Amino acid sequence: MTEEKQFNFQIKGIEILDTSVVRPKNKVDGNTVFGFDLQLQHSFNLEKKLVIVTGNIVVLDNNSKDKLGHVNVSCLYYVENLDQYFENKTNTPNLPQGVITMLNSISISTIRGVMYGIFRGTFLNGAILPVVNPNMQIKK
Repeated sequence: MTEEKQFNFQIKGIEILDTSVVRPKNKVDGNTVFGFDLQLQHSFNLEKKLVIVTGNIVVLDNNSKDKLGHVNVSCLYYVENLDQYFENKTNTPNLPQGVITMLNSISISTIRGVMYGIFRGTFLNGAILPVVNPNMQIKK
């Protein structure tokens, strides 16, 4: 039976990297159905013991597929003993799937709140990111 390492972490920061609101070609109203293209990428800073989850979300008009806006946000997590989760020979990360799912879930929820704040008072006020599966494929 393999012993699981305890995963101690804390949220260190939220960085808004880029945002946009694009003038719609068609009228956006209460009947507009929004679509979302969500991509997550994990990166690491071993020196500072950081796991960085960067989310890029494009908001689309679901009917026309026109881009209406986007946000690009990084969530930074300090991880105790981060080096324990890297292969020595290849220096590649080996985080447990449960940890990846947890960090994705926290990051997606955080980005949802950031989106709400950024889009408040615009025609994208109703573009609320739905609940998504945090087990999504990530870019490393």
